[in-house]
Amino acid sequence: MRGRHTISLTMAHRNEERTALRLTALVWGMDGGGRVFMEQVQTVDISPMGARLKGLNREVPVGTILGLQNGDNQGRFEVIWVGEPGSDREGQIGLRCVQIGNQSRKSILYVDDQDFELERRRSLLDAFGYTVHTASSATEAFELLNAKPMHLVMVDAPMPDVNEVTFIDQIKRTQPSAKVLILSAFLSRVPERAMELADNFVHKGDNQNKLIAAVEQLIGPGNTLKWPITRCIQRYEVIVPVAVKVLRRGVSTVVTGNSTDLSEAGLRITLIDGELIAGEIVTIEFALPTSPEKLRIYAMVRHRKENHYGIQFVEVAPEHRQAIRDLCDVLVPMNVPQ
Repeated sequence: MRGRHTISLTMAHRNEERTALRLTALVWGMDGGGRVFMEQVQTVDISPMGARLKGLNREVPVGTILGLQNGDNQGRFEVIWVGEPGSDREGQIGLRCVQIGNQSRKSILYVDDQDFELERRRSLLDAFGYTVHTASSATEAFELLNAKPMHLVMVDAPMPDVNEVTFIDQIKRTQPSAKVLILSAFLSRVPERAMELADNFVHKGDNQNKLIAAVEQLIGPGNTLKWPITRCIQRYEVIVPVAVKVLRRGVSTVVTGNSTDLSEAGLRITLIDGELIAGEIVTIEFALPTSPEKLRIYAMVRHRKENHYGIQFVEVAPEHRQAIRDLCDVLVPMNVPQ
């Protein structure tokens, strides 16, 4: 039986958040016998990249592409697993979104000579539904540009041994339809002509929300499924020590505090020392009784009120996501507005 508990401890990648939600949807396609069908099904849970369904009265093998519609939202989905008979997933199928309407997942090329910059922004953009390719030099960049179509090229400036004006001009010549976004920690050192050739620019020290806003303004949102729900993820009262690592101007800083509640999408914390800035990308570390090791999660600071912060998970290891679910399964959701 579940009871109301507060977990207090003295003891830190599944890559998407799932929300338990029942919706009626229309699904169609070809079953394993080659017969075309159209049926109503229900979702078990949803995520920005797919859904888990039940109620499909057809056998569909893994790899099958199905059409799915909920309200005005329509897309193509790949069956990535089918529940085994006798298992707790019997009668269910897992779907991954491969196309929304007539528009595929947007592709971004990010060029930067610093590996840690490439990784932190690759993970951020991937979490917002974009396919991200990275290059650490102009040579690598053009190898990718000659092989793959890109919607956007994000260019670090200045870069060693790179003439920004020539570089951006060649990008425009190679892929005329691609947008170019300059990302720089030293905008005053970027040639004025390069700024004119680019479609937009963002300072590396700006809030990460500004980067996402600039990207969406240039090429639109990534390929994510917009279900008719904003926030319905349950939160649970979980109090554990938390360490937060943030990189500022190349210097690593660690601040500490305690969580106040936890969900599959993130957690809220109260800091004991130091402070964070809304929009910062951080690495958060904490321990749970359902995991033999500390959880170490890539996350974003979503909001701040005094020394209280809302943290949204960006990238979570599958075993860590499962540890969070296992703990939440034995707790009663908090009776608070979502």
